[in-house]
Amino acid sequence: MSNLLVYSGIVTKTRALEAKAVKGAEYQTIANFESTADFIAYLKSHPGYDTIFGGIDENLIHRGQVEAMITNCLYKDFSKLYSFSNPEQRKVLDIVFLRYEVNILKYCMHMVYNQHRQYDLDSIADFFHRHSSIDITSLATSKTMEEYVEHLKGSDYYQALTSIQKTDITSFDYEMKLDIQYFMKAWKLKDKALSGDNLDYVTTTLGLEIDLLNIMWLYRSKKFYNPQIKDSYAYIIPITYKLKKDKLIKLMETSTIDEFSGVLRTTPYEFMIPSLANGTVEKVYQKTLYKNYKLFSDKYPNSMAPISYYLYLKKSEIDRLTSALECIRYKLDPQDTLKYITIT
Repeated sequence: MSNLLVYSGIVTKTRALEAKAVKGAEYQTIANFESTADFIAYLKSHPGYDTIFGGIDENLIHRGQVEAMITNCLYKDFSKLYSFSNPEQRKVLDIVFLRYEVNILKYCMHMVYNQHRQYDLDSIADFFHRHSSIDITSLATSKTMEEYVEHLKGSDYYQALTSIQKTDITSFDYEMKLDIQYFMKAWKLKDKALSGDNLDYVTTTLGLEIDLLNIMWLYRSKKFYNPQIKDSYAYIIPITYKLKKDKLIKLMETSTIDEFSGVLRTTPYEFMIPSLANGTVEKVYQKTLYKNYKLFSDKYPNSMAPISYYLYLKKSEIDRLTSALECIRYKLDPQDTLKYITIT
């Protein structure tokens, strides 16, 4: 059977979901909302969110619940596509889920560090348990990080976190370890599970993100913390793509930002230097990933690339809506809000 026939159904399903996305001009409307209630009322009538928010009283719901419900829209779309996919297509979605798994583990960790901070895990529990054996209910009720880590016993994350438990660490260190474990697991799994066009685009997409994050994390650690060279290893994902190993080591060994920029100038990522210096690197990072996802969606229309592209767009949309909610809460000027929720 040709790839056109194999993928036509799930690609058509994805296009239908994509048609419900928040359009560019709508962010201008959102930026002008004066209250959380206005924001929720808007989502109640939006085709991409009405099934989640339709029965909600916007005057009673807590902001934390709203954030969880928005995020749940991503997981619902993922679940729809997963249900619609065949076993071969699910191999890609299983790799995508690993990112969601780590994000949810981070939510649970935040609740350990801040006992007053709550996430509505009930709304995502069914989704999570269909794809993971980790008990997030136990994680979320942990009172200490020792207890949290113990609840991860039997998972790939347990060894990663126990390896740093006896050192002087923060929540940032734990989150870094979770991220590193995700990339190592995904990188290994894609070679084992995928082939052809799917392997090509997943390798490039993961490799690009790993290179960019290694550069960003190393730059920030040197700028704000000036770590010893041996400590820099804690801030990198031990995988290289177009940023070759020798260049990565040289970046770690630099002692000044000027030296760092000098080494970076000899790599395919020279374009990042201005954004690192002027503080816009996060936007450059997002734009670079966006272009890559779109490139492969166009290059491999009869593969899982269009589905991965959509899920990336949905995640970006949810991040922007969550940022908008925060801006509305703090009564930011609409023009300032737009700076946070638009990618230019």
